[in-house]
Amino acid sequence: MKIALRNFHKYISLLISVQLLLWTISGIYFSFNKIENVRGEQYLVKGLDALKQSSELSEKLSFEESIKIIEERTTLNPISVVLIEDLMRGSEYRGRELPLYKVVSINEDDEEINVYQNPFSGEVVAIRSTQWRIWDLMWGLHIMDWVDRDNIGNIWLKIFSFIALFSSVSGIVLFFYRK
Repeated sequence: MKIALRNFHKYISLLISVQLLLWTISGIYFSFNKIENVRGEQYLVKGLDALKQSSELSEKLSFEESIKIIEERTTLNPISVVLIEDLMRGSEYRGRELPLYKVVSINEDDEEINVYQNPFSGEVVAIRSTQWRIWDLMWGLHIMDWVDRDNIGNIWLKIFSFIALFSSVSGIVLFFYRK
């Protein structure tokens, strides 16, 4: 019985070790990065409700109007605007209503930042930077949803969570079950 439990613990721990390491690394990353900065809130003009603008227009803003709004509502320097009409799986703008304007911008450190904007109201609906992309990658590894990075109830996460639980319990039992 004791040998079978040790072998079970040894091999199950080997199986789960990579995912435990990924959970730990991603958890450390989350704890050392402020979610406000990941979301790009530091680029919004203070004192202005830059994320929520309610005046919905019946026509799309022109690219020039879009750039002007981003200049007014953020500290970023807009470079170009692209209209997004098709949903792309796992995209930076997933979960947002389409169409959207993707306003490619530069921050004060010359880093490229994507601002997603409602083309009718000018509302800034998302800001995406390298920090956000790393966070998103870590989130996908953490929840074991490597493509969409949205499904926290997926089968892989459930299976590996139970395996980790069994590994922990068998390790505790083995600790107290000595010669």
